[in-house]
Amino acid sequence: MNTVFNFLENKLMPPLNKLANLRVIQAIMQAGVVTVPFTIVGSIFLIINNLPQIIPPLAPFFEQTVLKLSPLYSVVTTMSIDSIAIFYALATAFYLTESYRQDTAKQMSSFVGAILGLFAFLLTIVQVDIQNGQAQLLQNNAEESIIYNGVALDSWVTRFSGVGIFIGILTAILAVQIYRLCIVKNITIRMPEGVPDGVSKAFASLIPAIFIAFTMVIINGILAFFHTDLHAILTQPFEFVKGLTGSWLGIVVIMLLIHLLWVVGVHGTAIIKNSFINPILLVALTENINGANNIFAGDFVNMYIFLGGAGSTLGLVLLMVFNAKSDQLKVLGKAAILPGLFNINEPVIFGAPIVYNPYLMIPFILTPIINVTISYFAASVGLVNKIISGIPWISPVGMGAFLGTGGDFRGVLIAFINLAVSILIYYPFFKMYDNKLYAQQQK
Repeated sequence: MNTVFNFLENKLMPPLNKLANLRVIQAIMQAGVVTVPFTIVGSIFLIINNLPQIIPPLAPFFEQTVLKLSPLYSVVTTMSIDSIAIFYALATAFYLTESYRQDTAKQMSSFVGAILGLFAFLLTIVQVDIQNGQAQLLQNNAEESIIYNGVALDSWVTRFSGVGIFIGILTAILAVQIYRLCIVKNITIRMPEGVPDGVSKAFASLIPAIFIAFTMVIINGILAFFHTDLHAILTQPFEFVKGLTGSWLGIVVIMLLIHLLWVVGVHGTAIIKNSFINPILLVALTENINGANNIFAGDFVNMYIFLGGAGSTLGLVLLMVFNAKSDQLKVLGKAAILPGLFNINEPVIFGAPIVYNPYLMIPFILTPIINVTISYFAASVGLVNKIISGIPWISPVGMGAFLGTGGDFRGVLIAFINLAVSILIYYPFFKMYDNKLYAQQQK
């Protein structure tokens, strides 16, 4: 056990901590948090569209009433989930600029940085091809792929949706670096004192905007010469990564990394899931909405795996409340049950504790892997609907699965099966630890 802890502390933690503390990674994490409300709001109206499937006996009533207004309220989904890349580009640029502004470049404006980041992203949307020295906008009227004046369309601008998230992040970072360089090198237009702040900021962004425009035009031009663009180039490696995260083994590896970090006191969820996995899950969710069948999508983790938080600790908390003999675990269980119902489990992780605790770290790591296995194969054989809606991560057990699958009660059943399994896995380890604490208490 000491060897395991030493490996985690000395080999795994240092590089991951450095990575998690990078300015760019912090900005992406914060951007992910900001976009969550938009996915939830958009999903509410998706659920309305799925009411006939959720409550089949009332399907005729819904079709004659609320669904007649679908073109009206579906605009919310279009401008939230189907436009999520815009929010990512804005938020990433904002938080990255804010980080630089607070640290080394106080003359930078976070608002200007956000606008420049969005500007750079928008410059990647139109598809251009160069043949025989002539640039032309792509056109395609095929039923499965519509491109009008260089803009790919389905029900909305395709590249505004989840497929554009990673390009939005990359172009936002590039734009902020150009903006920062202009400020640091004093390549900007300074207005005299007395000029309104808004006017000053507008002119201060002029030179960076020109540099960003020329940079993106050059990049797009070079790629157009080779009959491709940024989005097309990213497709292949992204599909490879997405394929790994969409497999059972890939999800198991992700869960293993998250929980190995947690048991040594590092916020594995923030480092692994929030930084790198959430954008992939969001892309998969938007694809599911448009007809795909990705298993690992949306909030799959909180729906089926993180029941009570990382490590599926709600089962452990229930054991503490109803089965603990030691006062320490009994009191902790009563204190942790309410936050645990809403997937907040820091009181248990640091209060039991699970961190550096050889009694509880094994079930803490093992339980999510078993839950992944049950949920993944249940979805893969069609025992539960695919995930088509975003949910709040604090959704209690079953509620998140019900909403995320568009009202499939089988998702609720799988969530509660996973909860029961977590209780069974934790039980022998919990009893050993509880007996040890009770013996100490008796002494």
